[in-house]
Amino acid sequence: MLVAIAVTPNHEVAGHFGKAAGFVVYDEQGRLVAELINHGRKEVGCKHKKQLQAQLAAHDVKTLVLGNVGQRSLARLLRAGFAVFRVPNRASVQDVLGGKVVREPLLAAEQGRPCKREKGDCGCGCGSKKAAKPAKIGMTVSGNVNVTGLTKIGGFKL
Repeated sequence: MLVAIAVTPNHEVAGHFGKAAGFVVYDEQGRLVAELINHGRKEVGCKHKKQLQAQLAAHDVKTLVLGNVGQRSLARLLRAGFAVFRVPNRASVQDVLGGKVVREPLLAAEQGRPCKREKGDCGCGCGSKKAAKPAKIGMTVSGNVNVTGLTKIGGFKL
């Protein structure tokens, strides 16, 4: 069973799942198996968090240790079968591996941090309907087309 720990650039436990600099993956004997970099840690939205979950699953991680996590991300991780534990932010990785830090099991989404954005406001499009893309010149269109406000095309006045 592999354990992933969300870490800061200084290899301390990161304060948040989606904003962690990366994840260090250890086996049962405490040997480092892999280091995953979170390339999307400065992005807004759910997409990079879903990609992190896929990376962790691809490395056969079953347990995740972190400082904090949002409710939606926690719900997604729990549904995927991860065992998720919260430990104090900035705890050393060695203290976590050595059992010197208390692990709080997170068993329900409500134990995560409330999301700051309402569903659909995170910018990734979750929970919201996609807006129609604007028509471009050369596109074929079916149905009624609203061209009000169109005064010239390619320098030609209409």
